[in-house]
Amino acid sequence: MSRKSDEERLNSIVETIQRNPAQRPGWLARRLGVDNKTMMRALAQLEDRGDMLLEDDRGGVSWFGRRRGER
Repeated sequence: MSRKSDEERLNSIVETIQRNPAQRPGWLARRLGVDNKTMMRALAQLEDRGDMLLEDDRGGVSWFGRRRGER
C-alpha cells in the first residue's frame, strides 16, 4: 500500500515541477507541504525510477523526460 502512495507522491512532484520549471527544491517543498530533506530524497527517487531532471546554475529543477525502457 505504501508503494502506491509513494508513486502518487512522486507523480505529484513531477506534475509540480512540470507546471513550475526552474524552481528550487526548497520552493517545491514549500509548495507541496513537505520538508527540504523529504524533497531531496524524492528528487533522487525520481531519478532512480527513470525521470530525468535538469538543474540550472541557480539550483532550479526542471523535468526533462523519462529514460527509455523505464515505466
